[in-house]
Amino acid sequence: MITESQNVRQHPTYWFDDGSIIVRSHNTSHEEVCFKLHEGLLRRQSRFVQKMLNSETNAASEVLIPRELGVQVHDLTALLEHLYHDTPLSAEAPFSHVAAILRISSPHQLDLPGVHMSARTYMVAMFPQGPHPFAHPSSNLEEALALVHSYQIPSIRKGIYYSIVTTSEFESEADILDPEKSNNTNGSPGSLEPRHALPPADVERCRSLMNGIVEHFTPILFTPPATPHMACTDVFADRWMSLVIQPAISNSGVYKPLEMLEQIKQIDWAAEGLCAACVREKREEWTQEQEDVWKKMDLWLTPECTKH
Repeated sequence: MITESQNVRQHPTYWFDDGSIIVRSHNTSHEEVCFKLHEGLLRRQSRFVQKMLNSETNAASEVLIPRELGVQVHDLTALLEHLYHDTPLSAEAPFSHVAAILRISSPHQLDLPGVHMSARTYMVAMFPQGPHPFAHPSSNLEEALALVHSYQIPSIRKGIYYSIVTTSEFESEADILDPEKSNNTNGSPGSLEPRHALPPADVERCRSLMNGIVEHFTPILFTPPATPHMACTDVFADRWMSLVIQPAISNSGVYKPLEMLEQIKQIDWAAEGLCAACVREKREEWTQEQEDVWKKMDLWLTPECTKH
């Protein structure tokens, strides 16, 4: 009996009396969680389950997920929530739900091609793929970057790096593990909540990206632009410090070219005295500069290229 061992337990939700297959997965090194599910549903969706059921002869109604696949019970539960329509994948699904399903549906785990493609699509939709308008995701950036690497999702890679550099103090795995660096400002230990650290290669890319951004954007930010009209050029000379430079200094705008350029575009320059033609021309130039920064980020994210 499954319930006889203290190290084996039934899942509280996904144990159906009319289920036809038992799936066993390790929750920790000492505990195994069992699910009683409907074979037809899993067989249709999962190539892994198909393979296991087709190869088993003595216990065709039971599937043990090997530890080496790295399947987490949390992820398996998320997958079942989707398959049984309790919490299906959708545009409103939280990142944690999409990430869990992306992992477990991958060819390296339970291999559900259709589900994996859907999870991938929803994952991509969560992150910006272009320079304007650029909206930073609120959290999960380091975990998202790891998923981008694992499942080769290049379309959102650049935006995630940019968000990490401009919205967080990116830390390496060594920094996370160093107790001196993990203490807070009062000298007491920091939060014990799990944190996703960046591997050294990603830390180097982030540093290279930050250096590239600062080197490129600093002269643009701190130099009032010229115009074909002397009167409009004088407006920039008079107002650039108060309207652009000071806000940028206050908000670390030198590290945030996409957002800073968008803010500059939104200033009512006509009210400041620029003619309509110059307003139109400069906004087009700032939009083009956003696109140029976005393109240059490919180079800045390649540290070995920026060193030459």
